[in-house]
Amino acid sequence: MKRSRFKTFFQHTPYLEIQELIQTFSIFDGYPHLERLKNHETLLENIQENILNNFDLLREMFHFSTDSSLQKDIEQTLHRLAVGSRKQYSIYKNLSQGRGREIYKILYDLNIISKEQTREKPLPKHLGPLKKELRGYKREDKILFRKEFFRFWYTFIYPYYADLEKNEYNLLLQDIEKNLDYFVSDFFEELSNALIVTLHQGKVQSYGGYWDKDVEIDLFVKLHSKEIIIGECKWKNHKVSKNTLNKLKKVTQKAGLRADYFALFSKNGFSKELEKGTDKEVLLYELRDFKALLS
Repeated sequence: MKRSRFKTFFQHTPYLEIQELIQTFSIFDGYPHLERLKNHETLLENIQENILNNFDLLREMFHFSTDSSLQKDIEQTLHRLAVGSRKQYSIYKNLSQGRGREIYKILYDLNIISKEQTREKPLPKHLGPLKKELRGYKREDKILFRKEFFRFWYTFIYPYYADLEKNEYNLLLQDIEKNLDYFVSDFFEELSNALIVTLHQGKVQSYGGYWDKDVEIDLFVKLHSKEIIIGECKWKNHKVSKNTLNKLKKVTQKAGLRADYFALFSKNGFSKELEKGTDKEVLLYELRDFKALLS
């Protein structure tokens, strides 16, 4: 969990409000020169000044092998992990299994990636032969970036290498501006899990996401008391409505899971209907609640 680094990051950037802090951390966590960030510049200006204008120097951080073929395979793998579903098959896509394992070991040993284990139960064997569409199905773990700067680099910077070598930034900056909220949403899920762990200090048995062949759930927390919290995280520029809660309940039912509490996390607050008509088993968290991670 990145909570300790998030707190340390704030000590370097105490001038940031919580929304700006989340956005900035999701890009600059792992950036080697945090002291160069400037409080009077916008996020995009800091990206251009500290990342794009230092492209040639920073690119050295992402040189993993003197073997050009292996280097290419590693970078393409990291790009797939950055923009894809994060499921483990991304490591092996378009690669031999041996090459995939080699790349996984390199990235794991360099502390660039970690693994989040699936919590999906194995398919039951006692019910007889599986349906045809399930015979090749395998449960999959997810591969996560340990540092957000690496994820940012392989989401946005890597596809524009040719432009950056010519000092052309416009298309890249447009891409960042258009897709930044979607990019930040993955980290917001991690941060929401960290918030629940913090608020239930010492009471959490396990936490993380839940996924299977049919559904994806942002937050699935088990407490030592056997209570379960299932949550949805929305890094959007509009308020979360009751429709989101209803969809979460349906997804939970579809996955065959039990929930004692439903937790909703929102960048931009909640509708009046949701705030006023919420049952006690529904937990609502806004950005101000995330300040608990800094104390």
